[in-house]
Parts: sequence; structure tokens; C-alpha cells
Amino acid sequence: MASRMARIVHMGKLGGFAALLDGRLLELEGRFLWPSVSAIGEAVRRAGMVSSDMILDTRSPGAVRPVAPVIPPVSAPAAATPRPGGLPLAA
Repeated sequence: MASRMARIVHMGKLGGFAALLDGRLLELEGRFLWPSVSAIGEAVRRAGMVSSDMILDTRSPGAVRPVAPVIPPVSAPAAATPRPGGLPLAA
């Protein structure tokens, strides 16, 4: 029996990760969006599927990156720092 492979997608604007199977968004354990690669990877595994080694990133023009680098969290002080010579970005 061939195993099904889910593609992991980093949803840039939503700030989470989702899984696709045959081009369709997967609902895993009642959720579409997961906070980390490891969390969605475990959910995919529990659903009896294999996750792809590459993550599709909706924020970048290159779009595909390896799984190994994890996106570091942004600290609150760094996120609140105003731009030099301008107004702070709107939330």
C-alpha cells in the first residue's frame, strides 16, 4: 500500500502552518491551522500520512524551503520598535 504524502505550507499572513493533500487543505484533528511545523507534523503522522521534507512558504518568491530551519519567534520589544524616521507600523 502506498502512503499518502501531505505538503506542509507556511501561511505567512495567518502566521501558522497548514497541510495540503492532492491540492486540498486538510483538516487534521478538527484544525486547519497549526502553530508550528512539529505540531502539524505530528498531526499528519497520527492521521496515517507522511509529511513532505519541504515547506511551501507563501511569504517568499522562492516559495520552497527545507524543513530543518525553524522560523524563530519575534520578541515583543523588537516587534514594537518604530521605523527610523517614520511612524510605527500599524498592527
